[in-house]
Amino acid sequence: MNEQDSNSWKKLQQKSLSRRNLIRGAAGTAASAGLLLGSAGAASLSALLPSLNALAKSTDNGHRIFTFVSFSQAPPTSTRVLPRIGMDGAGTFDPHAGWVKGGGNFVLFDQAKPTPKPLIASGFWEPTGFVSYDTKGLASFGKIQPAILTVLADFEGIGSGLTLELICNVGAVPLLTGEDEGWKLLDTPAYGSFVPLSPVVGITHLSIGGVSIDRGA
Repeated sequence: MNEQDSNSWKKLQQKSLSRRNLIRGAAGTAASAGLLLGSAGAASLSALLPSLNALAKSTDNGHRIFTFVSFSQAPPTSTRVLPRIGMDGAGTFDPHAGWVKGGGNFVLFDQAKPTPKPLIASGFWEPTGFVSYDTKGLASFGKIQPAILTVLADFEGIGSGLTLELICNVGAVPLLTGEDEGWKLLDTPAYGSFVPLSPVVGITHLSIGGVSIDRGA
């Protein structure tokens, strides 16, 4: 490898590490804060979202962003474990080009046990493929586009190629998709499907077009 090739490879490595560290750092902060807030602090979770990303605005592309911090739960297991996941994420997607990038982290714990809740698993998640984007014919509200974004994603210690649905509603109008705000993780090998809590704990934001997450140099 000559000197020029070596320098190009180093720059590529630095950019990749920078992006992953940005996602990990922002995700870890948001998930930890969300877990500490609990249901009483759900209304204030929206204040966390701006810290997840730096936004680059352009009306010349079809890019959109997703950001969320919320909890979902699966049915009890035969051993009386009540699996609940606290998770966050941020990223950019283009429904016309059919791609998605981003990620976040999660904690899986047994909600049936008293505090401190036993930690079952934790790790990072990352989208691996775009599946669909459905606005349900709903209008936007400011910079928010109520819709359902469906992607394939890998979750450390839980499974690969899993279907993840991100659901954004606007209650102030209301503009409702017909699904509860939050996220669904479908058909995990060990726990089945995770669905939003009732009442919902958390918030999901899907943007209008022309917005993307600036990953920096």
